[in-house]
Amino acid sequence: MDAVSDAGTGDAIVALRSLALAFPGSDQRVLEGLDLAVPREGFVAVVGPSGVGKSTLLRVIAGLLPPSGGEVRLMARPEPGRRPTALVFQDPRLLPWRRVAGNVELGLEGLVASRTERRARALAALDLVGLAAEAERWPRQLSGGQRQRVGLARALAVDPDLLLMDEPFSALDAITRQALQDELLAVWARTRKSVLFVTHDLAEAVYLADRVVLLGGRPARIVRDERIAAARPRRRESPELAAAAARIQNALGEAYAEGEGI
Repeated sequence: MDAVSDAGTGDAIVALRSLALAFPGSDQRVLEGLDLAVPREGFVAVVGPSGVGKSTLLRVIAGLLPPSGGEVRLMARPEPGRRPTALVFQDPRLLPWRRVAGNVELGLEGLVASRTERRARALAALDLVGLAAEAERWPRQLSGGQRQRVGLARALAVDPDLLLMDEPFSALDAITRQALQDELLAVWARTRKSVLFVTHDLAEAVYLADRVVLLGGRPARIVRDERIAAARPRRRESPELAAAAARIQNALGEAYAEGEGI
């Protein structure tokens, strides 16, 4: 996957064209014929059933898996002190022997940045997610929600053009999950990072995103691309959001009825 210039790509930060993926040694494709563009400063959610290929899609975009066919065009700023993408996992994967700030600095290692700069960037990212006061604590001293915010801070510290989020709130209780959804929206409003967010939760998807892309089938393809026109800030109980979630749910049901293998 190559970083390329913006010429001819419109307002997208990443564009997928006829993307396909089959794992080595297997003839069965997981993804097939995906065409998707994520706009700069946009927030796009990807939904679909377990095993359909949502997390795999993020890993292809992040450069962790090579596509079997098609193209991934990432319009990133080529700068030695930053990374074009950053991936936030469901499990924050914090190292227990490193303090909170040290865990955030982990993503900066290998970049062109002095030790002083790495520490300053880690502290700034922790401040952005409201954890500046916890910088010298150990991961075991944090709540589940705080650990997930450390994972987000680690991603933000590398100053990515595109933030890839793989069900980051799914393991949290409902109250913490809603609080972190709102914190993520506040961070997005401040940083204007482009976000591609994977979730199983339709309510979460329509609350957070500008667009919700539904994957279905084997191999997976885009079944529906729903634009969420509700004004921000949004109300979770908004009839407009409920109607959008219902349309996506109906598309999922129709794909299943047509034998898409969902």
